[in-house]
Amino acid sequence: MIRSFLFSLSFYFTISGAFAQNGLVILLSKSYGNNTYEDWVKRQSPGAKTVSMYHLPKDSVEYWLKTADGFLLTGGEDIYPGRYGKASDTARCDKPFDLRRDSLEWQMLDAAKSQSKPVFGICRGFQMLNVYSGGTLHIDIPTALGKTVTHRDGGPTNHLVQVTPNTTLSTLSQTKGGEIKSNHHQGVEKLGKNLTPMATSADGLIEAMEVSDKKRFAMAVQWHPERMPENDPLSAPLAKAFVKACEKKSKK
Repeated sequence: MIRSFLFSLSFYFTISGAFAQNGLVILLSKSYGNNTYEDWVKRQSPGAKTVSMYHLPKDSVEYWLKTADGFLLTGGEDIYPGRYGKASDTARCDKPFDLRRDSLEWQMLDAAKSQSKPVFGICRGFQMLNVYSGGTLHIDIPTALGKTVTHRDGGPTNHLVQVTPNTTLSTLSQTKGGEIKSNHHQGVEKLGKNLTPMATSADGLIEAMEVSDKKRFAMAVQWHPERMPENDPLSAPLAKAFVKACEKKSKK
């Protein structure tokens, strides 16, 4: 019965994938069933097809990696510290780790880089882009940087960020900063290669970044724009820029 179900699921995605080739296809590393990430994208492109990679059978993953127009790395659990040279320091991490997801998102970033396809990272996705680029993470922000800024408080909380002038984010948002929705206890320690910071919080933590190569669209934010008001300058303009980059890729 399970094998039959997986076959049916694989067949569905293959057929729907063939249909979606005529429209925009954006892969989510993991969807949580509440459509929050999907809606954030579809408000900018109502006809876009979003696919949760985490829930695909393995034999469909490669197909979608080649078919997609863009990649959205979503929020979630801590990345295994061994990915950035701290395998011995797991006591301060939230557990359990999801090594399968770590590998899947690595695959997505490999595909995005080799095919020059757009990437947007949110929270965990922001951290994964940094680790993928050779950077490291603070295992636990309160013990590393203190409590000047509360990045989570038993769940989502709000705090201010300052947008770095003359960056892509400042151009998109047309603001010097604002209040964002935050829910994390880890963050960038050493910035990865070829990444440019675009926003910081009062404790000096990098809150937004992009790949320095302007020929690629690869941007990420530590906050949750999908949980913020639609008209917030640090939310909708980011989704719009990401979708626009995906549409350009789709037309080529």
